[in-house]
Amino acid sequence: MKTALAIASLGFVCVLPQPGWAQQKNLEKAVGVLEQQAKRGRGEFISYLSGAATAYRWISSEPDGMGARQAYCPPPNRLLDGRAYARIAIDEYRRAKAEYVKVPDYPLQVLTLALVRGLATQFPCTPPEAAALPAVPAPSAAAAEQKME
Repeated sequence: MKTALAIASLGFVCVLPQPGWAQQKNLEKAVGVLEQQAKRGRGEFISYLSGAATAYRWISSEPDGMGARQAYCPPPNRLLDGRAYARIAIDEYRRAKAEYVKVPDYPLQVLTLALVRGLATQFPCTPPEAAALPAVPAPSAAAAEQKME
């Protein structure tokens, strides 16, 4: 009888949702809500992500401002809105879903992590060393003659 009760208890515990399962379920719900709000172009999740993106943009506007490195570098002529931020966060979340499910945080905070990673992927910053250096002008014939004298 005790063995049967122990096996039944073990089986019940194994069937109960584990914290990781709850996290994945909550994340999926949050992604679903974000997708709906992205279609409408408004909502609490869109506002939250837009606020996070604004903070990332402020940090990224100064190459060495406040000791932070640039998170992403969008082209100057590219305007991003709440829908675009939502799409970037959703796409990044789906790309690395197994990784994000492991993050023990609130779903919106996980989606803001997906947003900043997605922005960095779509709009990478070129390191200063890789930036093209201005061409050095060739010396003029008159300058070359002056050096020879």
